[in-house]
Amino acid sequence: GEKYSWDADTQGWILGSFFYGYIITQIPGGYIASKIGGKLLLGFGIFGTSVFTLLTPLAANLGVGYLIAVRALEGLGEGVTFPAMHSMWSSWAPPLERSKLLSISYAGAQLGTVVSLPLSGLICYYMNWVYVFYIFGALGVLWFFFWMWLVSDTPETHRSISHAEREYILSSLKDQLSTQKSVPWRPILESLPLWAIVVAHFSYNWTFYTLLTLLPTYMKEILRFDAQENGFLSALPYFGCWLCIILSGQIADYLREKQNLSTVCVRKCFTLIGMIGPAVFLVAAGFIGCNYALAVAFVTISTTLGGFCTSGYSINHLDIAPSYAGILLGITNSFATIPGMVGPVIAKNLTHNNTVGEWQTVFYIAASINLFGAIFFALFASGEVQDWAVSGYHLHRN
Repeated sequence: GEKYSWDADTQGWILGSFFYGYIITQIPGGYIASKIGGKLLLGFGIFGTSVFTLLTPLAANLGVGYLIAVRALEGLGEGVTFPAMHSMWSSWAPPLERSKLLSISYAGAQLGTVVSLPLSGLICYYMNWVYVFYIFGALGVLWFFFWMWLVSDTPETHRSISHAEREYILSSLKDQLSTQKSVPWRPILESLPLWAIVVAHFSYNWTFYTLLTLLPTYMKEILRFDAQENGFLSALPYFGCWLCIILSGQIADYLREKQNLSTVCVRKCFTLIGMIGPAVFLVAAGFIGCNYALAVAFVTISTTLGGFCTSGYSINHLDIAPSYAGILLGITNSFATIPGMVGPVIAKNLTHNNTVGEWQTVFYIAASINLFGAIFFALFASGEVQDWAVSGYHLHRN
């Protein structure tokens, strides 16, 4: 395939450009999902992203500006996905099953990374890099038709749900949802438990996005793996994270339901494990030089432990305000998208010579931010539905 003479700074801007679109549709996505439901929003968001993915090779041929624009437009479509999913789960997930249900669905993001990184390496190796975008773009369009056919916004509108399951879901949520039509913006923005999620989400994503966009570069430049090996080894951390997300979701709900641990205790413990653990192993990864096996092991353990956060801060929005979970996720994800915009650019600027010392600095910064986020969340998070989130109903204690 065609190669382009883009320097490290240009590559950093290209990698970060997706997030310039992604950040714009977070809060609007949560608001629109709360009004019209998440099905159409999520469906058309991913459909749009898939179409622009198909156009990526053409944009690259036209020039850097076109490529950055297409990547930003992909971000616009993708930005509504998590707020829409949170909004849909607020109508579908019984309180004591939230961790396991959301962790299974959100683990799909990791599974996509596990499949796409090695597959992209193989496609680049045996075919041409443009087919990476054509194949994944086409799969996204195909997914859209299945989504529109099979999915419903709420249990009430689902065609094949049993009466018993519908009644169980609705009765479990009846004291947690708000009847008011207007969004209580001021109480939302003044809520300290929400800002605890914001800080944790920002901190976790700094490490996650830095690794997601730059791990293949680190493998290639520091550890000297070729493209084919690189794809498989870059995917290994996300396979570990996928497993951890699913298992931790099961464990979190077991602790809440069977062991009677409070929701806030579980959320704080899982967030601490999922942020301090990765920080420790990320710093360690920078100190083992060119010991390939240890470097891959430490980065894999670091990313795997991050999976605990899904049952920690990541679904805490549904604990404190189920009716506005999509909007809350839009707010926290707006802040958490900033690391995706600036993280790769800063990391690329810090690693001009691709020395081990430069990469140690990148890992130090990520670990420090992670540590701060974990402590802040542990101090100020809540596991109870907030007063402003249940106007019209009595306060329901989780």
